[in-house]
Amino acid sequence: MSASSKNVLVFFLLLECVCSLGCSTLGTVAYLIAPNDVSAEFKGLLGKHVAVVCRPIVELEFSDAGSARELARVTGVTLSQNVKKSRIIDQQEIVRWIDENNWVDYPTLGKSLDADLIVGIDLEEFRLYEGATLYRGRATAHVRVYDVSNNRVVFEKRFDDVAFPPEGAIPTSDRSETQFRAMFLQVLSNRISRCFYSYDSREQFGEDSLTF
Repeated sequence: MSASSKNVLVFFLLLECVCSLGCSTLGTVAYLIAPNDVSAEFKGLLGKHVAVVCRPIVELEFSDAGSARELARVTGVTLSQNVKKSRIIDQQEIVRWIDENNWVDYPTLGKSLDADLIVGIDLEEFRLYEGATLYRGRATAHVRVYDVSNNRVVFEKRFDDVAFPPEGAIPTSDRSETQFRAMFLQVLSNRISRCFYSYDSREQFGEDSLTF
């Protein structure tokens, strides 16, 4: 029997078992077979040349510009790993252009870097502390995707008051600021990146239940 014939036979045997057990089991089996149960909100990055750029508001520009750039870098890495055939422009190239051109706007940057799309992240709030001795990350970001060819926004979403951990806080004695910052930036990056690819809903539950 060929491999394809065996696969068909297994499928129908599984289907027969599921039907005998009921519809709720069918949903469970489908979830186990295809666990990426949350669809992408915007699929337009597929196969595109993409620049990911994060701009902090003026108040953060001088106090935490490094976190904005790191958020863009981490988001770019996550997208390159999860969006098929996308080509994410190296973050060093983007930073170099911004430094040399004193920033204009997202579409101008995109044209200069020959990007098809720009994922522009406006970082409106970013802080790490809750009091003097506790970590609790809080961030607000406005994400827009620009089609560079016609200077048009093709997708946008706000992330208001993202908190990590969702409940409680972490004593500063348990982690260095550098360690906590890296973890919070990864969590925030994951929230943004998941707009653009299908994912397993259990991933976010796993993030929220992280212990230190």
